[in-house]
Amino acid sequence: MNQLDPYLIALCKQFEIQLGFKIKNIANAEKCSQILALEKLFISPHTIARMYGVVKPFRTPYKDTLNVIARYLNYTDWEDYCNSQTNIPFDPNYFLTEASDGFSLAVLQLALANEDFKALQIVLEKAKENKNEAILFTAAEQIGAYVRKNKKQKELLQLLADSSIGHLFFYECYVDEDNENNYFSDALVNYYLPNITNDYRKLYVYCFLISQSAHKEQKASDYSKEFIALTTQLNKSKCHFQELSRWMECQILIDGYNGILRYTWQFHVAELIVLSTGLGFNEKAWLLSRSLKALIIFGFKEELFHHEELNNHIDEIIRQQKKEFHSIALYVLQLYWICKSLYFNSKKVYNPFRIHNILFQNESNEKTAIEFAVASLFASGENKNIITRNLKSFCEAKGVHWVMKMLG
Repeated sequence: MNQLDPYLIALCKQFEIQLGFKIKNIANAEKCSQILALEKLFISPHTIARMYGVVKPFRTPYKDTLNVIARYLNYTDWEDYCNSQTNIPFDPNYFLTEASDGFSLAVLQLALANEDFKALQIVLEKAKENKNEAILFTAAEQIGAYVRKNKKQKELLQLLADSSIGHLFFYECYVDEDNENNYFSDALVNYYLPNITNDYRKLYVYCFLISQSAHKEQKASDYSKEFIALTTQLNKSKCHFQELSRWMECQILIDGYNGILRYTWQFHVAELIVLSTGLGFNEKAWLLSRSLKALIIFGFKEELFHHEELNNHIDEIIRQQKKEFHSIALYVLQLYWICKSLYFNSKKVYNPFRIHNILFQNESNEKTAIEFAVASLFASGENKNIITRNLKSFCEAKGVHWVMKMLG
């Protein structure tokens, strides 16, 4: 170890914060390398993995590697980075926010850990001045993880509903699809919805509630009328892709429960294809996956398998998946694609990917159900028997019914 080690530790931490995720496995290192490449900066996944101790033994990176990371963090080079850590104490970097009395992730974590809600309000106010998306994303994940497990959950949910930054951190950035004991949907109705005036945020709330009722309780939602009334006033072209994907999903779900989906499903798929045009890889995956799940729970699996144009879009996403970021949307499409390949006895070889749980802490039930389902398709012998005994009961207990419909 040498005199630069303290700076190297700091650089590694700052790099992860800027990326918005931790480098804990090879998949993280590959994702990191791809992000750098988009900025015309090049470090191999193996080098990144070794620097973070994923690949053993650890070895101090070459200066060229450190220069690349420093440039990604908007410094001239490694030397400039080291100098800035001591010569610019109030520069808005990630390590000196406490000294400048700015928004601090460490102070946020301490306030949450000690349930100091008065301090938490002060910290949230300071967050309004921070424009760094990586830091805000990290803060949202941190708050979400605490809220899920906290004994004073109700008080925290009310506190977060009282400010716009609280909305952003928990009710918008951290969307808890697991929704254990309906705590998230109840909070949306009781705390968040009364405090918002933006119609597109209301759309998100209605869509979340409708989807939860359909997938977990297998029934129509009481909020379908509000959704229909609201969407007559909104424009899909003005939606964020997540709002758009939820909107399309809910149109299908409502038609399904109204008994008219057999007449409208092709129109919905045609609209999906049109809306997919021009979207990025990740956005298209979300748009298609949510609607696929909705169609599958109403028994349209084989119709989807035979829809050539739709499947061309899905095939393209699957072929490119290693070049892009992983998400639960891509997980859904992966299961669909494998089931479709088996249905047609395809000879194409596809190795399913698996992602570390840390990336899915608010979608863990669906992630696990999909992994069980994929495993069931390849299992044999005693493994097959174990999965057969347990998969259905797990999906029923967690409300992931579409997975069993997909397999059936």
